[in-house]
Order: sequence, then structure tokens, then C-alpha cells
Amino acid sequence: MRRKKHPVVEAIEPQVETMAGDYGYELVNITYGGPKRNPVLTIMIDKAGGVTADDCAEMSRRLGLLMDVLDPIPTSYQLAISSPGIERPLVKLADFERFSGREAAVRFYDESDHAKTVAGTLGGVKDGQVALVVGAEELLIAEDRIDSAHLTFDWDKLDADAGEE
Repeated sequence: MRRKKHPVVEAIEPQVETMAGDYGYELVNITYGGPKRNPVLTIMIDKAGGVTADDCAEMSRRLGLLMDVLDPIPTSYQLAISSPGIERPLVKLADFERFSGREAAVRFYDESDHAKTVAGTLGGVKDGQVALVVGAEELLIAEDRIDSAHLTFDWDKLDADAGEE
């Protein structure tokens, strides 16, 4: 992925990933930012069957203790633990393979370094590139050109399905 990680994220990611794994969770993503006076460290976790509010509360306590030990941020900050939600971010190359066949939106930089966002069906990973099927065309996107990506959810289909009941 093209987006550079914040130094705080780089410093804690290995320990957070290990702790999450020890308790049966997958580390999806870590972000750090916001206002200087009140920054937020957000840790997104997942597990088979999904993440509940109780899961987030449990991992908030555990990861809060880990952050106290690591002390990666010299000022006060908020710690937020969340699930990836239905429009889960795709962060690692393995995510694109894992969710092959699902609908996604990918923001990337083309050969002219212009940003584009394209939605389509994930076709996995081919020769180290993300395959995205858009209409009848397969688009191959180099991992280092991807800025961000996430699964998409068809809200209109949900509304249509709800109307059938």
C-alpha cells in the first residue's frame, strides 16, 4: 500500500498484532491522528463470526494496559477499539485474495500519478497485483499504487430486500 504509516503505528503494530492474535483476534488496521490536543489511536480488530461490543471492551482493557507499558505517545490520547464494519478496509495484499469475489472500491494512482477510485469485484491477486473486475474488464493494480481500499455494501439491495418482507 502506498500510504505511509504514522511512526506511532509503526512502533506498536508488531506488539498489538501479537496480543490481538493471542486472544483470537485479527489486527485489521491501526490509525493515529486527529487534533494535537486530543489525538486518537484507533485499533481495528476482527474475528471469525464478527466482533461484538463486548469484544471491543475486552480488547480495550487489554490493549490499554499494553499501551501503558509501551508508552508510545508522550501526551494524552484516546484509545478506540473497533470492528472493521461491513465496509471493511483492505489493508494487506492477503486481504484482496481473502475477499476475492466480493465488491470493493480501490483508490489508486495511475501511471500518470493521477488518483482514481474504481469499484468492482475483487479477482484476487495475480503476479503481485490486485485484480479488480470492472464490467467486462479486468484491471490489475500494483500494490504500491494503491492508496486505500475497502469492501462495499449494496445499500440499495438491502432497501429492496427489506421492501419484500
